[in-house]
Amino acid sequence: MENKQSFGAYIQKRRKELGMTQKEFAEQLFVTDSAVSKWERGLAYPDITLLQSICAVLQISEKELLSSAEDVEGRRAAQLARQYLRLLRNYRLIQLCLYGLTALGCLIGNLAGQHTLDWFWIVVTAEAMAASLTLLPTVTPPRWRGIAVLGGFTGSLLLLLAVCCLYTGGDWFFVAMAWILFGAGLVCGPYVLRRVPLPSILSGRKASLYLAGETVLILLALGINFLYCGVGSWFFTTAAAILFGVWLVFGPVFVRQLPLQGRRGLVYVAAGTGFLLLLLLASCLESGGTWFRSAALWSVFGIALVCLPLVIGQIPWPAPLRRHKALLYLGILSVWLVVCLAADGWGLWFPLPSLPVALLCLVLPWLWLGGMRYLPIGRWFRAAACFLATGLWTYLAPWALDRILMASGSLTDHPYSLAIEANLFCWTDPALVTGNVLVLIYLSFALAALLCLGIGLWRRAKRRQ
Repeated sequence: MENKQSFGAYIQKRRKELGMTQKEFAEQLFVTDSAVSKWERGLAYPDITLLQSICAVLQISEKELLSSAEDVEGRRAAQLARQYLRLLRNYRLIQLCLYGLTALGCLIGNLAGQHTLDWFWIVVTAEAMAASLTLLPTVTPPRWRGIAVLGGFTGSLLLLLAVCCLYTGGDWFFVAMAWILFGAGLVCGPYVLRRVPLPSILSGRKASLYLAGETVLILLALGINFLYCGVGSWFFTTAAAILFGVWLVFGPVFVRQLPLQGRRGLVYVAAGTGFLLLLLLASCLESGGTWFRSAALWSVFGIALVCLPLVIGQIPWPAPLRRHKALLYLGILSVWLVVCLAADGWGLWFPLPSLPVALLCLVLPWLWLGGMRYLPIGRWFRAAACFLATGLWTYLAPWALDRILMASGSLTDHPYSLAIEANLFCWTDPALVTGNVLVLIYLSFALAALLCLGIGLWRRAKRRQ
């Protein structure tokens, strides 16, 4: 309250505007007229328990009473709120009248024209769909208004399609329903998940819920389509392809929202491999082939070739094996390669010539692993040893490959010889060009080995100074 004088003057002004005497005002407040006189003369304040009663009698707000002035903005806002509520009530009434009269007219027309109710239900469900957009928002709390409109529109649309399907004698309703639910979820799913209260365990995984729900809906739509068509066996292949594609693109989103600290890459690769094998199996069964085993083995080998370092890094190996992850990687790949060759060509080109050829090719990565990781010498000396070993392997591998092919029955007119015919000063004779190239390759490995050896000796001498 600003002061007693202004407070009393404001009470007196409002009392006179309402045409009340001090005695009438006091009787409504159950106080004496002398108390009212003291208030109006600025001699005393009313008891705080009388404030609400004074406001009610004088038809003012508590803010106006305490500030001793009219709250023009507050009165204007209250007036606008009352006008809005009145307009909203009239709008609802007009909507109800329009929908009701339209439904009544169609009811009478349908009964009078066809002596039954058939297309009338199409009109009613169409009106329900329209009302979900125009009338439903006016009767729903603001917090749930968006969800109510989406749910009401989708439900009334499905009801309209069901009525149309029955009216036309069709059997396409479930196909249409499945694709409408998928499309509605695809567009409105993020909004709904943001508005709906979820348990704490799911509130931080809305992206995963959205993707999982859409995947289920599209599989449901495809399944219903498959049953509706009744031709072919494409569903399982298509479903497997969708699962594999969704996981390949959006799998990191699922994995990131799982409580898998340090194991997310492992889970992503394992699940992706499983979906790929499922796709291969479904494709093999659909085509009636027998190639699944071969395709599965080589697919796993290719995935391991790329992703096995990530997987090995996230597996809790025993302490003695933690320092030998490269050895584990190469060992697993080597064994799996032999298994693939054996399963794919047993009795045809396994064990000869594929097994010795594979072992010959594996010699080079094993040489590099053993040299760079386990030789008890400096890094530059290891590199020199690896370059020398690579040059020696390059020199001997063609001769060994030639002998393997000859042992398996593949004869050649010109067996490979370790004696190389070369003349670096002559590049016009075709018989010497191959030998010249090989000599240059061997010299390159030798020079690389000498360079690494020289750097190693220089660094060792520098450390000893």
